[in-house]
Amino acid sequence: MTNCSSAPLSLSELKEIIAAEGIIVHFQQILSTRNHSVIGCEGLIRGLSPDGRILPPLSLFDAARRHGLTLEFDRLCREKVLASFRKLLDYKKNYLLFLNLETSFLSSETVGSGYFLNQVIRNGIPPANIVIEFVESRTADTGALLWFVKAYGECGFNIALDDVGAGHSNFDRISLLRPNIIKVDRSIISGVAADYFKQEIFRSLANLSQSIGSLILAEGVETREEAIRCLEYGADLFQGYYFARPRDRTILVPDEAEQKLTDVANDYKIKCIDMVKARRLQNKLYQKAARSVIRRLEGKPPAAFEGELREAMSQFDFIDALYVVDDGGIQQTDTVMKGSINRNVNPLFQAARKHEDLSYKEYYFQLINTDLKRYTTDHYISFATGNLCITLSHLFQGSNGHRYILCMDFLADDRSI
Repeated sequence: MTNCSSAPLSLSELKEIIAAEGIIVHFQQILSTRNHSVIGCEGLIRGLSPDGRILPPLSLFDAARRHGLTLEFDRLCREKVLASFRKLLDYKKNYLLFLNLETSFLSSETVGSGYFLNQVIRNGIPPANIVIEFVESRTADTGALLWFVKAYGECGFNIALDDVGAGHSNFDRISLLRPNIIKVDRSIISGVAADYFKQEIFRSLANLSQSIGSLILAEGVETREEAIRCLEYGADLFQGYYFARPRDRTILVPDEAEQKLTDVANDYKIKCIDMVKARRLQNKLYQKAARSVIRRLEGKPPAAFEGELREAMSQFDFIDALYVVDDGGIQQTDTVMKGSINRNVNPLFQAARKHEDLSYKEYYFQLINTDLKRYTTDHYISFATGNLCITLSHLFQGSNGHRYILCMDFLADDRSI
């Protein structure tokens, strides 16, 4: 066999491949974080041309679309994957097969044919062992897609949304389709360890998945650090070259992939301990700074607050902003920052000013409506400075006997602490 070729396939070449069933099936293992084991695999294909060239799947499916043979080619690929997986089930009875279904041809005319169901039954595979993957954005007929998901779900099949977070994914369809599994695209996984925005996207998808009863699968994991971070952010399942490359069913090595996941979990436990220690030290530092500023403010009239904040700001290089709010949520000072708040930015993204209403902010109502004396927010990106921050709010009393809240925005360069 020669190496993979990406040259465009002619219609006659594609028809010859379909007639000869020139499809090579490999499986890539998928692991569960719950029990640190391989729970199944995704069926992947490559083509084999009559002259011995190995053809990548993208060129095959592109050719099928160009020549109007998408349905025929997709059915052939499904048949070859199902037949190979059936042999795998002989000694891995609980394995799940993740099978990508081309849904671009789904319509009211094709959706009720039952062809795929018959393929599965003919191969003797229980529907519960099948996870149907599809990219929802490829389907123009939402009604047909909903019908398909409902009908096959009632037959016992599992449903997975593929490539979520990439391209033209429509997040509104997640609520409509209610998948069992959400596969987060490699574009989100790549570089997630150093990209705060990707981290928050992954966390949001993981939270969404948990709230609707789905599992989140991190797809395309290629490094140990990516695996650790995805585990930290809520991944339930893993797939990617770091754990296992696609292989023929006869040479799958689950022990190797499972050991890697165990190692990742152990590394994450160590990281969690380090994070707890770092947070404790960080909180002590923040509390010490807060006490120092509170001592400046207590017993002072509101008119003196801003001057005290400006003097305090010069003492700490890890504070991003300082401001005071009264017990009604109205800001009593301008926001004091290291630089000027009159930056050349849209007013929508400038720091809050004196007399603005902040009563809807978490760091305000968590103090006023509870018995807490201080409160710390989660990490966020500051509108005013663009820095990654957390806000610590702390009650104190002014010279007039009224309650006020000191708000301190601390720089938080490392999202993990």
